[in-house]
Amino acid sequence: MKKAKKKNNLSLTLTRITRTVYFVLGFYALSIVIFDSGNLITRESIIDRWLIFTFILGVNTFAWYMASQKNNLLNRPAILILTLSLIFLIFAGLTTYWERGMASTSTIFYALPLLIVATLKNRHALLTIATLSVGTYAFATVKYFNDYFNEGYRIQLWGSIVLYSGIIFACTWLIMVITGLRHDSE
Repeated sequence: MKKAKKKNNLSLTLTRITRTVYFVLGFYALSIVIFDSGNLITRESIIDRWLIFTFILGVNTFAWYMASQKNNLLNRPAILILTLSLIFLIFAGLTTYWERGMASTSTIFYALPLLIVATLKNRHALLTIATLSVGTYAFATVKYFNDYFNEGYRIQLWGSIVLYSGIIFACTWLIMVITGLRHDSE
């Protein structure tokens, strides 16, 4: 009985997450249209952004649909929540790279996978996504720095990686405090 109730609660949580993701995607699509209408980004960038938008839309719609299914073998809300978190981690990394690495204004996107996985109320999952977020940010900024050398200083690169890594872990620990995960996972 308790396991079925927990699964139903996770299904409801997943439904709420997917609705929020639709909201985020709506604003992301609007930003693409605004940037395109002002010729602020290249045509290739427009295609890249619409591609990632469509991919996230597809995964989110699948997760939303699966959350509504009661007795389906594929209905695993925890796996779908973790998948959405990983998709947003990829999104954050790609956006960081596309927006000039360490100069990117999209570092806030690393909060999305943290917040999504926090709904699982599992400290290990949260720390895993935080560690992957730090690795993804470091990879995206180092790759951009090496692909477009002379757009910044090496000391600026390493300082940015240290600063944003610390911020990602600080946000993770604050999420743990807010959700009551200061001790062992439930």
